[in-house]
Amino acid sequence: MAKKLQMCGTEAEMREVAARICRNYLHGAWKSVDPTELEFRRISGGLSNFLYYVALPEDPSKLCTFTKRESSPETELETAASKLVKKSMARSNSFSIEEPKKVLLRIYGQVHGERAMDAIVTESVIFTLLSERRLGPKLHGVFSGGRIEEYIPARPLLTRELAEPALSMKIAEKMAAIHSMDIPLSKEPNWLWKTMWKWLKICKDERLNTVGKNEEEQRIIKQLKSIDFNKEIDWLKKFLATVESPVVFCHNDMQEGNILMLEDSANADDEMTTIFQAYDVEHHKSSKENYHLDEISSDSISSHISDSGEPKLFLIDFEYCAYNHRGFDIANHFQEWAYDYTNDAHPFYHECRDDCPTLEQKEIFIKEYLKHYSSNVSEEPQEPSIDDVNHLLNEVEAFALASHLFWTLWSIVNASKSQIPFGYWEYALSRFETYQRLKIEVIKKDNCGLPQKRKICEVDI
Repeated sequence: MAKKLQMCGTEAEMREVAARICRNYLHGAWKSVDPTELEFRRISGGLSNFLYYVALPEDPSKLCTFTKRESSPETELETAASKLVKKSMARSNSFSIEEPKKVLLRIYGQVHGERAMDAIVTESVIFTLLSERRLGPKLHGVFSGGRIEEYIPARPLLTRELAEPALSMKIAEKMAAIHSMDIPLSKEPNWLWKTMWKWLKICKDERLNTVGKNEEEQRIIKQLKSIDFNKEIDWLKKFLATVESPVVFCHNDMQEGNILMLEDSANADDEMTTIFQAYDVEHHKSSKENYHLDEISSDSISSHISDSGEPKLFLIDFEYCAYNHRGFDIANHFQEWAYDYTNDAHPFYHECRDDCPTLEQKEIFIKEYLKHYSSNVSEEPQEPSIDDVNHLLNEVEAFALASHLFWTLWSIVNASKSQIPFGYWEYALSRFETYQRLKIEVIKKDNCGLPQKRKICEVDI
């Protein structure tokens, strides 16, 4: 069924199969609605997944008109369901409280290659567990070729919004919730190194042997090819082995495109302002593909605050989730403050190192993170001490190097493979140059016997 949905040549055929999937896995009005009455459209151009928005019609009178073409026991069941729906509609003239009115249908695309199915199973398990804890979209159904997810009327955060105090503290809370989860995966922190070694092999065997499209690309490729990445990974692994950082379940890609802000519930159905590409699981650095993010004033944040005064955020994109050192997850998030992926012109991102969080902003985030993490894992939570905050600041400073080297290799791997317009070669060089600069600073501090981070005082938040 999934393959048919991918290969269908017309919207009518895709609509028919999508309706069949929803009819089999959902309940209530989904059992009786005619496929032609569904709201249906493809909302992603990604290579790894096919994403479709499917919704019941607004007019309740259109919910009970579907009749199967072939007689079968299932037909009788659906006819009975249709009668129940009609009775329900006659009484209340409204949708069932429990049934979703709108869903996101995800059809797996590329499921070939080494350990591809293992990755899909792992990602699905993680998605399910996060769904149960309301840290991600709700899961409505799973089938062999994909799944049915909650449609969230939301938009991804803007890069500059990461620095908004209310949002930053809420992100810290969400990260603490992720880190305190017990997931049935290997607890050994090998994911980072296994992934980098795997990517390095691809880089050396294929990507760095390609010819650039122009002189600038060729220059960058030549520069990257001269780097001894084996030596860098070995050095980084030995250096980070000296840093005490607890191993927890990490998101590993907590950037703005993977953090959704719920639209105001009163206006969400009418405004339809969701940035659909935020759901794409594969292309995290170029989440603007095929869609344009309208400029949103910082003042608009106030319309997305809950009654309790807190932002309503959801996390998505669990492709890189794994057990890892907490220092990496937090450091990686902080580095993303400097990268804005909404540039419409090549290289399709803006880099501004001045936008990286200040020491005070890091302290506020870390203190909020430690407070919520303690309350999640301890029956007697404690307020984080200055030493606790300082220790985590040291972890973050060290693991910032890992973030830059990791995404350097990622970008090289995608440079001549991805069909998404993005300056992969430029991005790879940018991340590596920042890695080099931070490495020099770390070595200099170590040689001079300086502390990794100055001691801080209490921060009034």
